[in-house]
Amino acid sequence: MGENPKNDGARGLMLSDEAPSTLWRSAKNSAKASAQHVRDARHSVNKRPKNGDTACAEARQGLLSGGAAEEECDYIEYEPPRTRGAELDEAEPRYVEGDALSAHDGPHLSLFQLVGLMMHAFGYGLFYASVGVLLLPQEALHMFEEQHAIFLAVMLALAGVSQLVSPAAGYMSDRTCHWMGRRMPYILLGNLTLFLCLGAMFLARTYLYGYTYLALLLAAVISLNVAYTGFTGLVSDVVPLTQMGFASGVMGAMTAAGAVTGLVFLGWLGEQRLDLAYGVYAAAVFFCTPFTYFAVRDKPLSREDAKISSAAELYKSYWISPASHGDFFWVFVSRTFYYMAVSVQIYILYYLRDTMKEAEIKNNAQKYTAILCVISQGASGIVAAIAGSWCDSFGRKPLIYLSCLVMAMVYVGYCFIDTYPWVIALGLCYGSSNGVYLAVDYALAVECLPNQDDHAKDLALWGIAAFLGTMFGPCISGPLLSIVGQQTNPDGTISSQYSFRGYEALMITGVVYSLVCGAVVTRVSRGDSHITLRDDVGTDSDKPLEPASEMQVDAAV
Repeated sequence: MGENPKNDGARGLMLSDEAPSTLWRSAKNSAKASAQHVRDARHSVNKRPKNGDTACAEARQGLLSGGAAEEECDYIEYEPPRTRGAELDEAEPRYVEGDALSAHDGPHLSLFQLVGLMMHAFGYGLFYASVGVLLLPQEALHMFEEQHAIFLAVMLALAGVSQLVSPAAGYMSDRTCHWMGRRMPYILLGNLTLFLCLGAMFLARTYLYGYTYLALLLAAVISLNVAYTGFTGLVSDVVPLTQMGFASGVMGAMTAAGAVTGLVFLGWLGEQRLDLAYGVYAAAVFFCTPFTYFAVRDKPLSREDAKISSAAELYKSYWISPASHGDFFWVFVSRTFYYMAVSVQIYILYYLRDTMKEAEIKNNAQKYTAILCVISQGASGIVAAIAGSWCDSFGRKPLIYLSCLVMAMVYVGYCFIDTYPWVIALGLCYGSSNGVYLAVDYALAVECLPNQDDHAKDLALWGIAAFLGTMFGPCISGPLLSIVGQQTNPDGTISSQYSFRGYEALMITGVVYSLVCGAVVTRVSRGDSHITLRDDVGTDSDKPLEPASEMQVDAAV
């Protein structure tokens, strides 16, 4: 323990004599060790003596002096700590400015491959953007006419509860050994089940089997979430970190394009032909799945490399905290607040009905809300496609700050207007800010993953954040609008319309949610600037050396 530390020529770091592995010392003493040798050395340091470092001190000294005392230490495998407190830098690699390595340093994907891969996001956006806004309200009225409000709430609750399957699906995906890979089986199985459920839902609504329809809806949305969990895991597997910003922009653009397509198609069908929506959804699944399948190769996981599954670990996959997830926890919280801000938009129809001066707008609020949504989502998709390249150039966090600031300003603007052209102008600004966020959201989440080799379950938690935001946001905004904006008719009855003051209170909640989202991102230590790769292994060996622990050397590798 008192010996002088040895130089690490490969990294310009200093390795203490506490390194217990002969294989690591072999890599340390080779200034030009191959990349594979360094990886082998990194795995070898995941061993510790059963009786602690003190019991094997003499054995290590013997090894360092050339003695053959390796058998004196009996090593056992152990998992490095995954906490992110004071020991963060010693526990895991971190992606930091100017010194980051991707967990998958493969070649960049072509634009054609990225678009093909992201076709799954197109279908996902088409379904989710329209099913809750246009389809389910009409189906609740069609099958449960006398209690349609209650059963609409039940349908939305089932869609929300289905999100809970995502961490379990991600956990199993991380450990799946299949010839098609870890992610593709979940994408294909989920999409096949969704396709079949859509056909069965059409039959159930045709013959007014309401409760059967509810069960099929739950199965369909569970299948959708399982497939999306596999998809997000696949993207993080095959896209290099240095291309993740651009890929995230393509994902956002494809999601927005799907949303616009769904809104336009279902709006064109109208209420009388809304039963054809199931054919539109099924066609999207049938069309998009082959593109994702053939765009990239999902590398299979060998049984030797697969981690052992346990009920305790599965339970932990539903838990997230700063200690267990570090930066990823703050990304999760920020995303929750962002979608709380987005949830204010669900009251836009009422806003147009109650505050606009034009009688045409007030009397046809649903039509003009649909037009606003299409314009806003279109702007979102265009900006997301462009902002993806900004993400890799300027960093993730600055763009999120910009998005949150613009969204807050949009909600402030709603407090001062009463004409539809101004609503369209603010809708374009809102869509643009949403596009910026979509372009960097996924990229920042992947950059902050606590474990790059076991990440599908964490990305599933990232997906749940959006659901929590859209659920919790209206729990505050809705009652506030009702209390502050309540009006009475001349006969003393309570009016179904709300006052402008109520909408001012509603928009203030959107401002608060947006600013809190940006404030939480400041807690994230990564994402300030672009990610670069180090390629200077074996150079600068003559620079002054600083002592480093073995785990710090592992983090540098």
